[in-house]
Amino acid sequence: MLIDFLNDYYSADFEVIHDVAGNQHLVGHSVRYDCDLFVKIFTDREMFYAEQNVNQVYCPQIYLDSVIFENKYIVVLRDRTLADTDNQDFNEEDAREYGRMLGEFHQKVTGNVLVADDTKTKLSDRILNTVASLKGSEYEQEVNDSLKLLEADLKRADEEYRQLPHVVLHGDFSLRNIKEYQGHNVLIDFEWSHVGVAYEDFLRCFFAEVKDPKLRTAFIEGYRSISEFEIPQYELQRVLMLLCALEICRFHVTHQREKFGEIPHQMLKTIAKGDAIVNLD
Repeated sequence: MLIDFLNDYYSADFEVIHDVAGNQHLVGHSVRYDCDLFVKIFTDREMFYAEQNVNQVYCPQIYLDSVIFENKYIVVLRDRTLADTDNQDFNEEDAREYGRMLGEFHQKVTGNVLVADDTKTKLSDRILNTVASLKGSEYEQEVNDSLKLLEADLKRADEEYRQLPHVVLHGDFSLRNIKEYQGHNVLIDFEWSHVGVAYEDFLRCFFAEVKDPKLRTAFIEGYRSISEFEIPQYELQRVLMLLCALEICRFHVTHQREKFGEIPHQMLKTIAKGDAIVNLD
């Protein structure tokens, strides 16, 4: 019924694409807009508004429309032929470019879009609430063990997190969300955007993808050419890694496919080893 409605409304011929995150994607040509469309269908209202609001400010040239149909939330974009960049080797200049892209994103959308702002809740309380939500899951024992290791760090982490500048985060910054379009790199997928500290957008990317200290340094240099950036202290880095791991665990519990594989286990093991800091040596 929904696809029939969209086909009629946009005079289109949509076909369905599914992604591992559980959101439904459609592509097809629209007579109404006289172009190919890329349609993202959400069941989560907060994710819908993040995708909508960020696209309106950050990518106004591709944002076309939004529709709410019963319990479905739909964002309509111009379709583009995008090429992957995450399957290519990259060098220090590429890393600088990716850092500049992230800095430009933070600068352009912060203060200009309305997204979820979890920073109104104390960082340690967010962690405790997320740990509680994982009770009875396969992750319960592992996350409780990690929390015990970091209990002494929570107060200092809370204070530093409160003092650091807050920005609108991409929320899922990764090399797979950097695409090439007409000879230029573009950033995509903003449904996880929310308010936090800039380091949170570095964390998962550095942990899973940008492991070479030289590439990390180049990435930070690129970011700092656009915007100020302060690497958090040891305690906050470790607490933010725990938060990141917890959020991935919760995502895996609520979705059929484990999109991020072993990353949360690896993060929790890193915390257990007393590590979890950005190595730039």
